[in-house]
Amino acid sequence: MPKNTHDDSGDGSRRSDDKKRVTDLMARIVEGDDAAFFTLVLEFNSRVAYNVLQIVTDMGRRDILADADEMSGLVTEAWLVVRERAGGWSPDGAMPWRWAHLAIRHRVSEAVGHRSSPLMEADGVEDAAWSPTDDGGDLILTRLRCDDARLPLMLTTLKDNLSERDYLVVVEYLQQKGLGDPSPSHTVGRIYALRPDNVRQIYRRARKRMQGLVDDVPGLESLRDFWWLAA
Repeated sequence: MPKNTHDDSGDGSRRSDDKKRVTDLMARIVEGDDAAFFTLVLEFNSRVAYNVLQIVTDMGRRDILADADEMSGLVTEAWLVVRERAGGWSPDGAMPWRWAHLAIRHRVSEAVGHRSSPLMEADGVEDAAWSPTDDGGDLILTRLRCDDARLPLMLTTLKDNLSERDYLVVVEYLQQKGLGDPSPSHTVGRIYALRPDNVRQIYRRARKRMQGLVDDVPGLESLRDFWWLAA
C-alpha cells in the first residue's frame, strides 16, 4: 500500500510549536527583552519578508523587488511595527505579523511613497482583517488569481510535503509567472538568495512530488487534472 506522506498531525504540531514559541518571545518583548526581539526576527524573518513582498507586489512596485537593500529595509520596518505593537497582541489571534498587517502595509506604503488609505486605529482592526488560524493562505489564494475550487487542497498538500522555504519558493514562482514575469526564477532567486537554476530545480521537484502524491494518496485524486499538475 502506498505510503501517505500527507501528515496533518505533524503540520498541526509544528504550527502549535511555532505559536508557543512566538507567544513566549512576544511576552518577553513586552517586558523589554531586546534579545527576545532579535531571536523572533532570526527565527521567523521569512514570514515577515513574505508579507512585505506581497504588499510591495500589490502596490505595483516591482522595481523594488529587485533591490535587495530596499526590501531588507522594508522588512526591518515591518518588524519595528510588530515590536511597537507587541503589547496589544494576543496569542489567541493570528501571528503578530498577520495581526499587524494593516499597520505594516501603512508603514511600507509610507516608505515607498505609494498612495494608501489612512490607517484605521479602531481596536481589533487587524484581527478583523485576517483569520486567527491562518498564516498567509488567504493572501496566497488571492495572489495566485485562480478561481479553481481545488486550489486550497493543492496548496495545503504542497505545504505539508515541502520545507517552509521550498513551499514559499514554489508559490512565489507561480505568482511571478501569473504576473507575467518573463524570468520568474531570477526574481524568486533574488528574493530568497538562491541561484535561478536552484529555484527551477525546487520548482520541478515540487511539481513531480505533487504528481506522485496525487497518484498514490487517497483523497487527492481530484487534483490529477489540476492546471499546474496536468500542464
